[in-house]
Amino acid sequence: MNNFTDTEQEAVKKSWAGEKAKLSQMSFGEKLEYIWAYYKLHILVIVLIIGAITWGVHHALTYVQYKVYGMVINSGQFNTELNETLHDQLKMSKHDGVNITADLYTDESANMGGYGNRLDIYVMSGQLDFAFTDQAGVDYLVNMGAIRELETTVPDYLLSEWSADKLYEASVVGDDGNTYTGHVAVDISDSKIHEYFGLADNINYLVIADLSGSEEYMENFYKLLYEVEGE
Repeated sequence: MNNFTDTEQEAVKKSWAGEKAKLSQMSFGEKLEYIWAYYKLHILVIVLIIGAITWGVHHALTYVQYKVYGMVINSGQFNTELNETLHDQLKMSKHDGVNITADLYTDESANMGGYGNRLDIYVMSGQLDFAFTDQAGVDYLVNMGAIRELETTVPDYLLSEWSADKLYEASVVGDDGNTYTGHVAVDISDSKIHEYFGLADNINYLVIADLSGSEEYMENFYKLLYEVEGE
């Protein structure tokens, strides 16, 4: 590199014309070596800036804020494509989304994560609007006080699709703090909803919690269930 090492004065004060003239006298390999020797920091800064801009643009275009949360409890099976397709079916804004989480279990030994019982953590953080589960899962959520009576959440037009013998009754705590008996789940084991969501045979109940407070999207969810049931 001696044949193009800058003098002390050149190193202090560089001009584009001087650099251009110097590079014109070098071979391609010497040019690369010279540019890397004197401008590697500039190159790295430019690469970092371009990377930051690219990430920012990508994030702005693709980020998702979940507004509706579903669960599959005591099973890991469901139609995972619904995490994408439900966005349009619930008429969501561009960056809003639905997240259905499976592999959550009432058996704590099968459900413990790094910060404790995953099911409890999701429920306590409000990440539960609806769940598909078995009877053990229904009872578990009832004991947590997480699910609400179907008559106070599900619209009449959907509730009328479910016969009385399909509704699961349990004692629940109301918003007023009093305990009363109500319908907390519906048996969907032989319904089109079960098939639509691709659930395992042991998952035979739908429960509603509506913890996120996304009223418009939940109304669209109920309409979707009604349409599926009526197919």
